[in-house]
Amino acid sequence: MTHPTRDDLERFFSPKSIAVIGASQDLVTISGQSLSHLVTHGYTGKLYPVNPRYAEILGHKCYASLAEVPETPDLVLIAINASRVAEMLEQCGNKGVPYVVIFTSGFSETGGDGVALQKRLVAIAEKYNIGVIGPNCQGLINVAEKIYAGFGSVFYSDYPAGAVSMVSQSGGFGFSVLNLSSLDGGLAFRQMVTTGNEIGVSTLDFIDYFIRDPHTEIIAGYLEGAKDAQRITEIGLKAMAAGKPILMWKVGNTDEGQKAAASHTANLGGAMALYKAAFRQSGIIQVEDIQDVVDYGRIFRGKKLPKGNRIAIITVSGGAGILMTDECISRGMQLAKLTPASVEKLKQFVPSFGSLGNPVDVTAAIFNDLSLINRTLQTIVDDPGVDCIAMINASLQGDIAEKIASEIVAVAATTDKPIALAWSARDVKAPAAYALLETAKIAHYKSPVRCGRAFAALSWYAEVKRRIEAQRNEQPLIVTKTQSKHILTDKTTDVAEYQAKKILAEYGIEVTQEELASTREQALSIAKKIGYPVAIKVQSPDISHKTEAKAVKLGLASETALAAAYDEVLANAKVYSAKAHIDGVLVQEMLRGGTEAILGITNDPLFGPAVMFGLGGIFAEIMKDVSFRLAPVTLSMAREMIAEIKGYPLLTGARGRPHADIEALADAIVKLSALAVDLKDHVAELDINPLFVMERGKGVKAADALIKPKVKR
Repeated sequence: MTHPTRDDLERFFSPKSIAVIGASQDLVTISGQSLSHLVTHGYTGKLYPVNPRYAEILGHKCYASLAEVPETPDLVLIAINASRVAEMLEQCGNKGVPYVVIFTSGFSETGGDGVALQKRLVAIAEKYNIGVIGPNCQGLINVAEKIYAGFGSVFYSDYPAGAVSMVSQSGGFGFSVLNLSSLDGGLAFRQMVTTGNEIGVSTLDFIDYFIRDPHTEIIAGYLEGAKDAQRITEIGLKAMAAGKPILMWKVGNTDEGQKAAASHTANLGGAMALYKAAFRQSGIIQVEDIQDVVDYGRIFRGKKLPKGNRIAIITVSGGAGILMTDECISRGMQLAKLTPASVEKLKQFVPSFGSLGNPVDVTAAIFNDLSLINRTLQTIVDDPGVDCIAMINASLQGDIAEKIASEIVAVAATTDKPIALAWSARDVKAPAAYALLETAKIAHYKSPVRCGRAFAALSWYAEVKRRIEAQRNEQPLIVTKTQSKHILTDKTTDVAEYQAKKILAEYGIEVTQEELASTREQALSIAKKIGYPVAIKVQSPDISHKTEAKAVKLGLASETALAAAYDEVLANAKVYSAKAHIDGVLVQEMLRGGTEAILGITNDPLFGPAVMFGLGGIFAEIMKDVSFRLAPVTLSMAREMIAEIKGYPLLTGARGRPHADIEALADAIVKLSALAVDLKDHVAELDINPLFVMERGKGVKAADALIKPKVKR
């Protein structure tokens, strides 16, 4: 059950009654903790321990079975041996319980018999429409309503209520994020839930709920793999429209990490390239550490998005200014160029030994003139070429810190441009200053690097939001073709180049001039028609790598050369694979000039069809310099794909190279996307390698292609 029919998760997070199956009087055990924490933290609803061994636990009557409980609980917690969980889940179904958290492990994450046990749980949950969380999870905390329904050391503490809600497939890590983020000067949470093996309510279901929750402002997630991954872009775009940034860990990205993820929660790690594509397309911000969640969350609390990526830096420390500059530039921002009017104004009060460039260094002169900060900040805020402002206040503390904070708060109240600070004074040395900033929701960080990283995340999110809004009315190309479907129907072997390029041509992607020859004489006739030089390639569904088979000859400039090459490539093909079926020899025009690129389709079982672009040769094969988008892809999205690879300058005239026909390349990507969507039931993979991108105005041509059909099992 990857997407439950239940969508009333408000009832899950705010249950009026909770039953604990397997409740124990031994309060240090998992089954004892789950009831104890609810009592200790002041849960105000009704509690029903269920265990035939006890008459009461912690002052609450204990019931021999769930059937004896006098009402249907909103939530049931199950903490018993794995072999008995299915029986108890069946009782929950008979009772009409809407939500069940299964703490117990020993299911598909262990393999073997655990897989069968988990399948049985899935069947029961679907039968009774139970929203199952878990198994193999650690529960939930609703900080705002003091509902601590879980186990572990983190449940022994109280936490301040905030506006961050998080879902995690890992219990231990997820709750450590809540714990560490809630420390002084951190980021307070509202809700935290763990999903474990995720047989029912999924990570994306919870994020969808957090988007609807009026009290959640920032969403965090820890994801090992999503079985409903095709929903990521939909969920991300919905969160973007609601103004709720999603901060997401995606782990299991290496081969070793994917193995660990499978053994941990039995989730499929999936292809990280496609997760990144989904995140990029929908504005989901990837995080790498708990500190990122705190730092990014704090700057997003201010609810001010920059209108561009131009940052101005004001500092009392030149070195710190350089450090922040490096961090911002390396993450895609640019230093704002101050207008001449702003520079002239700054000259009136910034000391001559300071700096009027960007970063603006006001030096230690602020100790003699506290108004210097206000006047400098106001001048920068008023500059139309500045989108956001970072201030570096070194370790200013005491009374001067409070006065400077007051000046900053006053200016910040007059602008919609985000302002954030790098301020290294210890909390005990500048409590009043930091309190003023907290009240005004002005983010402050102990280091320039952390401040710069947070600004870069804010800037990236704002840029994606602008891009999505600009693309709102842009429609993807939708094409329906019957001939291609006819070619691919019931195909079980690779579709070789000649037929593959016929399919490309039907979708409007230009291909090389070529014909298939079954004799040497036909090859000579075709070459004469096309014009020398030509290339020849053996065509066989059994020989995917023609170069490896030495079944390709390029640059054949005469009939004599072609005749000899024809016999040679056929002989080489037979040596390479004696049983290979040979369709013939493809005679093809030789392309001159242009830049080699590679386009592709992968039809992922989780995400569906996705389109890939990269430059040919070592760029794609060795450097992995490629970009992905989930289909359908619009023209502006195709342009973004092209521009984001590291080799992009090779297409734009670097080192005297001719400017490539980028618009024709983008058009080809859009047409390939239309093919991917139209043939999603027929194509598993498609490669165009190489695609020659000619000089500007001269188009593109596919020189080779291969299709792996989607075989029905």
